[in-house]
Amino acid sequence: MIKTFLTAAVLLSLPVAAYAGERSFKRDGVTYVYTSKQVGENTVISGKTLPSGSSYTLTVRGKKVTGHVGGTPVAFSISKPLVPTIQTASAD
Repeated sequence: MIKTFLTAAVLLSLPVAAYAGERSFKRDGVTYVYTSKQVGENTVISGKTLPSGSSYTLTVRGKKVTGHVGGTPVAFSISKPLVPTIQTASAD
């Protein structure tokens, strides 16, 4: 349970992208691959861990986080809301 909570907390410490591009990072020998998207006022972070392939989905609503990590339900608060990155169009 503690490992599940720590995994979710690590994911929320990452910058959130406004586009659906896949991102990854490595911690303690585990690679986390994820995408994030805005759904109304919420940020949804979905991904999987490698090499195990365990999946996770977290929904961030302000300072509250709920979801599932490896099939285990998680719910916790974060110190400040996520700020989505604004994507701007470039002129060609």
